[in-house]
Amino acid sequence: MKFAFIIQGEGRGHQTQSISLAEMLISNGHEVAVALVGTINPKKLPILLQEKGNFKMETFQSPSLVYDPKTKALSLPKTVKNALPNLRKYISSIQKIKRIIDQHQPDIIINFYDFLGGLYTAFCNPKAQVICIGHQYLLLNKNFNHPKNHWFDKQIVNFNTRITALGADKLLALSFSEFPDDKSIRTVPPLLRNELVYYSTENHGYILVYLTQAELVTEIFEYASENPQIQFEVFIDKVINEVPENVHINPISSSVFIQKMTKCSGIISTAGFESICEAMYLGKPALMVPIKKHYEQLCNAHDAERAGAGIYAPKIDVELFLAYLKQDNIRNHQDWINQSESIFMRELGLSNVDSTSEKILAI
Repeated sequence: MKFAFIIQGEGRGHQTQSISLAEMLISNGHEVAVALVGTINPKKLPILLQEKGNFKMETFQSPSLVYDPKTKALSLPKTVKNALPNLRKYISSIQKIKRIIDQHQPDIIINFYDFLGGLYTAFCNPKAQVICIGHQYLLLNKNFNHPKNHWFDKQIVNFNTRITALGADKLLALSFSEFPDDKSIRTVPPLLRNELVYYSTENHGYILVYLTQAELVTEIFEYASENPQIQFEVFIDKVINEVPENVHINPISSSVFIQKMTKCSGIISTAGFESICEAMYLGKPALMVPIKKHYEQLCNAHDAERAGAGIYAPKIDVELFLAYLKQDNIRNHQDWINQSESIFMRELGLSNVDSTSEKILAI
């Protein structure tokens, strides 16, 4: 089978998923002909895909989320404001996607939650089967327990998710743990990198910190300055010159991040799906602190807490996390994640299991 990927390239989650699925497909004798990567700057390929991408890649300009530098919260008005002037560029992006897909003639197109990828499917009606993959599709499942008092946020996130899924044949919802299917939404394990299975875990006593919003690191610095006995390994995409002596800043690197995670006592993260899944697989508890007004991350944090990954907190609370670590809450999540290959091969129709489904025109 020949595959083409459409990848939402902002953040490491969807990139990691695409790399993992490509490894799985190639090892089973299939081909990933091309990956189209949506990014705010189409002249620059995301770092993770530069390091680990094992397929041909083309970039296109796609909308991205914008955060308020003062409040550190996701800003929907600024996100919309930044996107509107680029509408013509987005139309050109859809045309580029169509041109490259037509050139390669794949059997199956995988959309890793790209907004323009959904519009391409809706408007261009490709001949290939289209399958959408992302943890966000679990939020459309009627069995998902949404956080209370966030009705409007839920509608906005689910509206965006439905756009990415327009015209798709199937939705594969990545989940921290086993979860009931809902009609066309099939629940599948996380897509984690194969290299994870080769790492042994230790505990060197430091806390790993991964923040997708660099401004939040000031809260770690304040705590570290007052508690020099606690060591921190921090990953952020920003150059910082002055840091407390017990804080080590690491540039974003997928391989170094995993190596550091295997030796930490726990991880503090802004509730990104992939990082929490990796921590779960390695048996590292997590403190999940969603970015303000980021409903998707709020859902991740609550659902991961349900699955036993760690604890949710509205703000970085190191003392709370240290108390949690003393409770020895480590659970084994590898059984579910290790089923990933067999389940994906089945859902992609690459095994003997019948995976036919109807087109999703409206969800």
